[in-house]
Amino acid sequence: MSADTSRAAGVTEIEFTPAVADDVKIEPGIGYLQPGGLVVHTGWSFPPRGERVLRQHPAHEGGSIQPWIISTPDGIVAARFPYLTRPDAEAAAARITALLPDGVRPADRDRAILMPLLRMTSSGPDLLPLAHKGKPNWGSGYGGDIADFYLPDTRAEYETMIAAHGRIPKTCQCCARLVREQKKSGWAPRTNHWPAWKIHGRRPGSLVAPHCSCGVCLNIYVRIGAFGPAVDKAGNAVVGSMAVWPWTEAAGLIGPVLREERAFAWFQHFLQDAGHVVIDERDGEGLWPRGVQHDDALFCETGETGADDATTT
Repeated sequence: MSADTSRAAGVTEIEFTPAVADDVKIEPGIGYLQPGGLVVHTGWSFPPRGERVLRQHPAHEGGSIQPWIISTPDGIVAARFPYLTRPDAEAAAARITALLPDGVRPADRDRAILMPLLRMTSSGPDLLPLAHKGKPNWGSGYGGDIADFYLPDTRAEYETMIAAHGRIPKTCQCCARLVREQKKSGWAPRTNHWPAWKIHGRRPGSLVAPHCSCGVCLNIYVRIGAFGPAVDKAGNAVVGSMAVWPWTEAAGLIGPVLREERAFAWFQHFLQDAGHVVIDERDGEGLWPRGVQHDDALFCETGETGADDATTT
């Protein structure tokens, strides 16, 4: 979507504050209410130093690139993508509301009905903020030339989104450089994938990038460990184990080791300590394999378990 220096007719500047948790301090800012009922605005963040109060980013228009967000008047992010300029965001907001069933405006619907419609409407390829030779494009990965997106709230919604976009984003130049570095370090990275629905360390609704240096890209979202004896709180011997991420730092066990060498150090540690190494690649959340009860302690960092009857679904 190319920037347009003109302003949409009927746009009104209003006082605006994004929705945040009750215990977060935030200074009110401004937004631009669109004729269709959505609000276009810049983001908020904590200052680098000083009082922990969220403050709005000043608008840099006329050539500068910064995220412009589309929200409902009560502060809920309504569009899947942030846009690079205010005109881009205003044009996207108009298209989103125009494509809603029967031309429904946000003020005319209950949020439980409205938000899924807005997010579904804004998730299509034609709403991507970037284009190349007239086609939707995810960008190179450098600077502002990348189409970040807000992670959907559910796996089903996420899968619907990526199905609409078809093929995965091409490997960007940043990823290509990272792949070369990781291959030299002994990894077997892969960047030809969509980001995981729930990226580790992020929550649904967080802004994520299609090109990233996450563990899925590097093919290191595995747990490494070993089975071994353990004792419960009552002093009884139980089936036990220990597992860590390959890059976990534990100077008391593997000594001070550079991050890129820790996986190899952990492998040697478990091999020498237990005589074997277990590596698990099951899809999971954190150290827990998805669908496995949390008493499967091989994949937690406590090294203890209360039972050995873990089941899968």
